[in-house]
Amino acid sequence: MKKIIIVSLSCVLLFGFSLSVFAAIPTVPPENPKISSIDNIVELLTRIVNWFFLIVMGLAVLMLLFAGLKWITSAGNEESITTARKMLIWALVGIAIALLSKGLVSLIANLVVS
Repeated sequence: MKKIIIVSLSCVLLFGFSLSVFAAIPTVPPENPKISSIDNIVELLTRIVNWFFLIVMGLAVLMLLFAGLKWITSAGNEESITTARKMLIWALVGIAIALLSKGLVSLIANLVVS
């Protein structure tokens, strides 16, 4: 009986969410889109910054985890604590730079495209 319930719930979960795809309204792209070169540059810059943001945020999270681990395992050693503190500061600086770059590109895109 448990197997039947588990299989039934699995089928409902797997196939139940796929039904919402059929409810989507198809859209037709415009015949002749007129995209300026500024839009292309802004789109390219946005894509580059998005990749930069993902890479920097991933590295910053790893750096934060490593610095926290180093701080915890320092056992009162002042050199290790200082090193871990510097790593934490630089990881936070990296996060701030990534956030600023994303915000700056959004600001420039809104000013230029509008």
